[in-house]
Amino acid sequence: MATSATTAKKSPGFARNPGKLLEVEPSPRRVRVKFAGVAVADSTRALLMREGGHVPVYYFPMADVRMDLMTPTDNSSNCPYKGDASYWTIRVGGRAAENAAWSYREPYAEMLAILHYVAFYWDRVDSWWEEDEEIFVHARDPKKR
Repeated sequence: MATSATTAKKSPGFARNPGKLLEVEPSPRRVRVKFAGVAVADSTRALLMREGGHVPVYYFPMADVRMDLMTPTDNSSNCPYKGDASYWTIRVGGRAAENAAWSYREPYAEMLAILHYVAFYWDRVDSWWEEDEEIFVHARDPKKR
């Protein structure tokens, strides 16, 4: 069942720490993730999440992710700010990246912007691209040089 703004629970993290930096904004760039020579995500509608204490993370609309290459796993985790995360393993040809992607299927009310979006662990895929330039280490933070 999809979460709506009227039924989503409030984040216990923000209740305890209302000053927590957690911003989600549209990326102005085309962003791609490649694994085993295949673009597993390719989007001009990606979101960039900036969270205090973490490097920026791209979230891709599920419609722009090759979900046919994803296998759900039993792995889960909880973020007190975003909710419970579900994970996928990427399978392309004979290669697999276990629990390489995640999403929040029922995010807390404050984070509904990432509903139906998928993120990837940087080091579990082969390459990341912004426009036609390969990027390394992590997503660029547009608010820092």
